Amino acid sequence: MRATRLLLLTEYFAPHAGGTAVYYYEILRRLTGMEITVVTRAHPDAADFDRLQPLQIVRTPFPRIPKVRMVVEWWAQFLVGLWMVFTRRIDVVHAGQVFPGGLAVYSIHVLSGTPYAVYIHGEEITIAIRRWWKRLVVGFILRSASAVFVNSWFSSRQVLELGVPRNRIHVVYPGVDSGRFRPDADSPRQTSLRADGERVLLSVGRLIPRKGLDTMIRLLPRVGAAVPDVVYWIAGGGSLSERQRLEQLAAAIGVSDRVRFLSEVPGGELPGLYAACEIFVMLNRATSDGDVEGFGIVFLEAGACGKAVVGGRSGGAVEAVKHGRTGLLISVEDADAAVEAIVRLLRDAALRKRLGEAGRRRAIRHFSWDRAARRVGLVTTRLARRTPAGAEKIESEVGRVPAS
Repeated sequence: MRATRLLLLTEYFAPHAGGTAVYYYEILRRLTGMEITVVTRAHPDAADFDRLQPLQIVRTPFPRIPKVRMVVEWWAQFLVGLWMVFTRRIDVVHAGQVFPGGLAVYSIHVLSGTPYAVYIHGEEITIAIRRWWKRLVVGFILRSASAVFVNSWFSSRQVLELGVPRNRIHVVYPGVDSGRFRPDADSPRQTSLRADGERVLLSVGRLIPRKGLDTMIRLLPRVGAAVPDVVYWIAGGGSLSERQRLEQLAAAIGVSDRVRFLSEVPGGELPGLYAACEIFVMLNRATSDGDVEGFGIVFLEAGACGKAVVGGRSGGAVEAVKHGRTGLLISVEDADAAVEAIVRLLRDAALRKRLGEAGRRRAIRHFSWDRAARRVGLVTTRLARRTPAGAEKIESEVGRVPAS
């Protein structure tokens, strides 16, 4: 029997930064007994990276022209994907995004009969359903799929509300490499940023509103009044306008000297960055346009590095963080509670240590990329054989949140 041939069409794939790109890369590179092709957008550092991968990666153009680039990317991925399905006898197609990429995958399915699966990370559903026509399109694509992979119970509930049968929904939690993300990780570059006596709060993620970076900046004067040596590091790329907005906010409330923007940090330096902080903080929230944190891999990475975390009680973060066991979850509307939690952790080293150790144990026990890959591989193999995608096992998975 020949190996299953899998094709993934996605906007983001390593070396792109961000949880989505990491999610696909870590899972696909662990799939065994498969021939895998990824069609994704171009990246300036892709050439050297792609040569080292066991996967075949095809990069499509992504012109820096607003409104034009998405159309170009969609057509490129659709045409390349369709060509590969027929010339390489692809067995299963995965859609990394439900809209608009899911339309390309659905079109390929109609023209070729190849079964397809869609990945859902949470925020794309909450944004899509705010427009009636997009809700209809997204719901149709998901209901027509042979399988839907979701990254959390929060995301699975959104998919269920769109009418997708429960036995097609597969919860595949993100993982963390606990061998790379560990308490003794070191990064000379990041260590050099820290002055003697400073107490570091850290956020890692794209500079977008749902991450709540502005919330933490606004709270910094009150935290600094209680813990004078506190500083706030923000690691992540994003739009220039959002970076400027955050910088202007810090200047307006007089904390520019406490806030350090580290821009996008190379993946190899991230473990050392986590290890260098006292507390990992991401006061994530649901924004007015529906954007929400579907899970939050960064919480797992910080926990694997033995760090206590403070997160927003929103979206899938309530599954990534066990309140009172691996960290503290705060309602983003309760500024007093957020300040109290952060100050308490900064002052109580024993509590930080207990939460951090529990976070690492939970990451190792419940969130491995190997486990995620096994589940994706099982479902994909069954789809390739045109057999049910494991309905007998899905009922026990949907709704289960890993324990402490």
